[in-house]
Amino acid sequence: MKIDKARERIKDLQDYVDAYEGYEPGNVKQHAVKLYAETTNVQTVATSLNELGYRREGKLVAGKQAQVKIISNDVTEMLNGKAEEGDQLHLFVQKILNQNRKRKGIVI
Repeated sequence: MKIDKARERIKDLQDYVDAYEGYEPGNVKQHAVKLYAETTNVQTVATSLNELGYRREGKLVAGKQAQVKIISNDVTEMLNGKAEEGDQLHLFVQKILNQNRKRKGIVI
């Protein structure tokens, strides 16, 4: 690797670390972003969100919306969703998620 390329990569990684360290999640989507940055595993993120008490709306039961556990597909949907303005960590996480999916041969 050329030294210029190495410097660029170090800068990108430092930006990623800085974005992570300054990130204060305020909702379930932001928690998912921060947890994915820590683990890079959507199943682990889903399990952690469920342990934190987060739920998603499920089927209509007896006139009320049931609250069901979050699954890995829900996490992937949150991470692939539009990033809020100024949410740099979400943009980094989207890039990493897509790289991981390509590496595993999943079509996006």
